[in-house]
Amino acid sequence: MKQRIQFILKITFAFVCLIVENTNVFSCSAFLMKGDNYCIVGFNENWKSMPGIVVSNKRNVVKRNLSWKHLVSKEKPSEPEMEWTSKYGSISFNLLGLDLPCYGVNEKGLFVVELFLDHTFTAKDSLKPNMFWAQWIQYQLDNYATVSEVIDGLQTTANIDWWPTFPGSHFFISDKDGNTAAIELIDGKYSISTGETMPIPILCNKKYQDELIQIKKFEPFGGTETLSLNPQSWENRFAKAAYHISNYDSSNNENPVSFAFSVLDRIKPGEWQVVADLKNDIVYFRSDQGQAIKKLCLSDCDFSPSATVKFIDINSNEQGNVFNSLLDLTVEINDDYVEKGFPIGYENTEFYNSNSYFYLKENLHSYIVDKLK
Repeated sequence: MKQRIQFILKITFAFVCLIVENTNVFSCSAFLMKGDNYCIVGFNENWKSMPGIVVSNKRNVVKRNLSWKHLVSKEKPSEPEMEWTSKYGSISFNLLGLDLPCYGVNEKGLFVVELFLDHTFTAKDSLKPNMFWAQWIQYQLDNYATVSEVIDGLQTTANIDWWPTFPGSHFFISDKDGNTAAIELIDGKYSISTGETMPIPILCNKKYQDELIQIKKFEPFGGTETLSLNPQSWENRFAKAAYHISNYDSSNNENPVSFAFSVLDRIKPGEWQVVADLKNDIVYFRSDQGQAIKKLCLSDCDFSPSATVKFIDINSNEQGNVFNSLLDLTVEINDDYVEKGFPIGYENTEFYNSNSYFYLKENLHSYIVDKLK
């Protein structure tokens, strides 16, 4: 009997460790710092070392929705379809290739990023088209200039397709005027925190409204519990970010962009880090493999329909303004990043030995040929 109890305890401990490990693996953080003369977004991608490209996306490109079935089917699936023409140029950070970003900012100052949330489930509306989550991000950057425009479009645009055997995400949205929103799909319905319902412009990997409740237990926010500021700890990143941001004093001449990077490191340093200066249309970034801070000014980028799509590897060792180091994105280069990125993004060994993966690469190849011609 004693041995059986010990066995059960070992299994329980291992299960708890697995839950903690999986939660930590998908721990990211996004925040907004807003003042009279600055509007700064910071984001940490806390996961693993990843390949990826930073892409300049053009205006006036005709696109079509890509659902998961579109990606992995030999024949065109019988699903509702949609087309749109991109209104705005953007800079995006793409693990999975062109038009499939993890986050980005457009020339109007709209910033969109996804963060893991294991409570995410989408109710399918059979009358609406489906769109893979990464393309959904690009759709927002292509079409909208403000947080309110994104929110207004939620009920009429496509259903979001997540990975087929993996939980989804929620989204942190911000714009040049300092508006923010946390967009979550809970039990198949949109839960939107914005304005008065989003008093702290931060998002991590718990439901936003749950974070607002939990932060009140800490001393800096009216509670009695001591808040550990250990930057190597995964826990309480929401509260740590709120504490550091509330202590920023622009009158001491500390640059808000530099301060945002320091906050990212104080929360829990990420493998990818981005700081977007929304008022000045500049995006700064670095990675664990390319640790020097790089920047791109959106005003330098040619987003016109006749321009060539440009990119830089996110793990580049360059530093400072990297505009002159941007390269032409070709179909072959994009194919290479698709092959490197998908196994990182979707951890399903069986999938990569299936026909579905072969069709995904073929379908994305055909899609990108059309976009880069």
